[in-house]
Amino acid sequence: MTRIVTFLGATLEQQTALGLAVAQWFAQQQQRTLLAVPAPAITLQYLIGTVDQQIGSQPVTIGHCLAVTQLFATESLTMAWEELSRLVESYLPQELVGKVYAGELMILPGMDTLLTLNALRGYYSSGAYDVIVYAGANNRDTLRLIGLPQGLAWYYRRFRRLLEQLDINKIATAMGGPIASAIMAANIDTQKINERLAQAKEWVDRGVSIAADRQRLSVFLVTTPAAIEIAQTQWLWGSAQQVNVPISEVFCFGEVTPDVAQAFAPLRLSSLPADVGAWQALVPSFPDLNQLAAAPVPHEFDEVQQQVRIFLPGFRKEQVKLSEFSGELTVEAGDQRRHIELPPSLKGKPVRGGKFEAPYLIVNLA
Repeated sequence: MTRIVTFLGATLEQQTALGLAVAQWFAQQQQRTLLAVPAPAITLQYLIGTVDQQIGSQPVTIGHCLAVTQLFATESLTMAWEELSRLVESYLPQELVGKVYAGELMILPGMDTLLTLNALRGYYSSGAYDVIVYAGANNRDTLRLIGLPQGLAWYYRRFRRLLEQLDINKIATAMGGPIASAIMAANIDTQKINERLAQAKEWVDRGVSIAADRQRLSVFLVTTPAAIEIAQTQWLWGSAQQVNVPISEVFCFGEVTPDVAQAFAPLRLSSLPADVGAWQALVPSFPDLNQLAAAPVPHEFDEVQQQVRIFLPGFRKEQVKLSEFSGELTVEAGDQRRHIELPPSLKGKPVRGGKFEAPYLIVNLA
């Protein structure tokens, strides 16, 4: 079983050094390990002493059981387009899929997250690695990345009936004009498209299950004893709960002060040397990363009391908004919306009230 490890918090240099040290730790356990960083990998090259040697898009071995790679959006887009073309070429006419070439596609805002996820999915599915360490540095993008399967699952769940009843010909008739004529002439097989959508849903569901399993996706918080860093990392902790990712570990560059311990209780904390340039010195400071500590679950149902307890550390009452749509609870916090699908015994029951008792939002259902 392949495992993905990533981080929330810290600067680019801290996160890259931490990623390199964690990857080295797993490699020393005889686990085939890949460290992946987004391009440009300049910080990584300085840390491993290969400034004059380009780290390419293909994994490069730098030690026993340890390889590194950088993720280029342009190359990821090319591979993704070629894969997509192979999937749809048997269902759509050549005129629709064969006139756009992978080498001419441009990167649009927001595409990087999708492309990174697809690249990591490829490495994950290959079976070539036991551990994939991703040091992304941009915390907001990492949150979007690990929350993407859950978000896609909601969109599919919410619009499932529409997708199942998709009728391309009716859509084309409503559009009219030359575009409609082209679609009608293509004679698109809607049934086959729906089959592909079902396959995509299977992939999304697998991503959701991976994100909720700490042994397959391990997310570590990173902080320092500075008050501003503690507050920022707390916010990231709560935001991770919003994408249904339980967290049990915190790495602190510097001393674990009482303020740090209090802010991240009951998580396991590890103190790391503050000098990230000497990344090798970080390795002995890690706990056993194969044995994770217990983690608070993002939410839990009390079907007897007809309650939902939602774990939201790092937020205040005024930063949390609760609503109910289509039998699901919607929680807004950390610049994210989270939809919680209720179990059959609670589904359909109206929200009777909610109260915020830090770090929990407690929702009572009628």
